[in-house]
Amino acid sequence: MFAYSPTRRRETNAAMNASDAWSGAPVLVPAPAPSLEAGLPSAWNNGKSSGRLIGEIDLAATPPAVRLARSYVRELVGQHFGADRSELGDLELLTSEAMTNSVLHARPRRDGTVMLSVLHVDRYVRVEVTDGGAAPGRPRAADEPLPAGGRGLALMKALATDFGTGRGRNGTSTFWFGVGVREGWRLP
Repeated sequence: MFAYSPTRRRETNAAMNASDAWSGAPVLVPAPAPSLEAGLPSAWNNGKSSGRLIGEIDLAATPPAVRLARSYVRELVGQHFGADRSELGDLELLTSEAMTNSVLHARPRRDGTVMLSVLHVDRYVRVEVTDGGAAPGRPRAADEPLPAGGRGLALMKALATDFGTGRGRNGTSTFWFGVGVREGWRLP
């Protein structure tokens, strides 16, 4: 079975360099199992079905990947649902926050990348960011103040329908969030 995925062939497993531009040319690639991270069940449907993969891409775990991820999700979801750019603002913002958190505060996967996956689950768009797990660091003391920022969690609570994390068997970590498909979006 094949799925439409404007991404590089998975067989090459090549990381996208920050200077690479996504050509936008569709490529047919074998669709992975619906659960993108070693059997992690979807929180929305109790693991019965993880939804339909719309696309996924491996990006170099560098700050420029945030912009590329945002553009990728906007174009992919816009084409899939017939939504225009003005309707995708929350999705873009949450994608930026999730990718920024991964790039700045986590380790990359073994190949130096972060994987971005977009799924259609019932009446939701689910975005998953998979990295190499938490970066090692010194533990924070109980009386030490939290780091400045923390805007991403507040945005997730305000704009996402649901969000969460999961661990893969190989030490990877997946952060996911979902937003509802809006009225007027064409359901495939």
